[in-house]
Amino acid sequence: MTIRFLIFFFTMSAFCVHAETVEEIAEKAHLANINTLLIFTSQDGLSSGRYNFTNVGVDMEVYKLPFTYHFESEKALNYFLIGNVGYSRVFISQEIDIPPSSRLNYDNHLRTYTAGLGGGVRYKLTEDIHFSGGAQLIYSRSGASVKQPDDEIGDAIEDFFEQDYNDNISYELLAIAEYKPVINNFKPYAAISYRLYETKSTFKFDELLSFDTESSVSRLAVGIETPGLLHYHGNYLTLEGYVNGNYLSGAVEKSVKFNSFSTAGAVVYWYTPGAPQWAGRFFFEASTVQSDGLDGYNIGVGFTADF
Repeated sequence: MTIRFLIFFFTMSAFCVHAETVEEIAEKAHLANINTLLIFTSQDGLSSGRYNFTNVGVDMEVYKLPFTYHFESEKALNYFLIGNVGYSRVFISQEIDIPPSSRLNYDNHLRTYTAGLGGGVRYKLTEDIHFSGGAQLIYSRSGASVKQPDDEIGDAIEDFFEQDYNDNISYELLAIAEYKPVINNFKPYAAISYRLYETKSTFKFDELLSFDTESSVSRLAVGIETPGLLHYHGNYLTLEGYVNGNYLSGAVEKSVKFNSFSTAGAVVYWYTPGAPQWAGRFFFEASTVQSDGLDGYNIGVGFTADF
């Protein structure tokens, strides 16, 4: 079964009431798949999540492993590397009324694989105020697949070279301003960030031409980390809570049909100053995502190599 067949039934059965063309429907599904994977997962470690876009009747599952590494420097200026690998799949929500002829459902869906690498520079104006800027090149492949509900991720990866996929290139530009004081061993913080994504994509069937899309997300985040609450052989545990507001613009806003969402989360850190030397701390993170048109969650685990 080809992506042409999936898009045809997706158009005719799920969105025909909106009188949209094949090109418009395919572009929306494609953009939602790519841009959501890039924008809605921004944890520092291995993360997985699920999002229900209620305004468009689409569900998405995401799995992502991003990383950031700061090079040591005794100066106010230092360089860092950023990168990621990820996987997502998007399908029509089972909560909405779908005709039996629909082919884009839990079994038949669009999936996207991504890998990115980039870098940037951080400037410490003071010990408490930091400014960062950088860029990342992200390659992704997206396509249709027909599988069963009990698939494992390994089956999805095996399917990578067996289906008709579309190649996509995304450019991410980022700018971050942070205020991170230390007050009585508590570490409150506030951060403002802006990320711009431009995606270039080419569909591999005749009905659609290549197109460019641009999406951005602005974020205001506040949080606080406690002092050490539990100590063991020089290691110690802390807790962090945070909330942030996110504001969307561009193609992603049109795809998901809302322009803002909020996130609230909690993190457990286990600091290991002695050993292992390659990790400063390990963490477990859980967060929820809410909006008028979105509900979801993310769970992440990982370590910080340099912070």
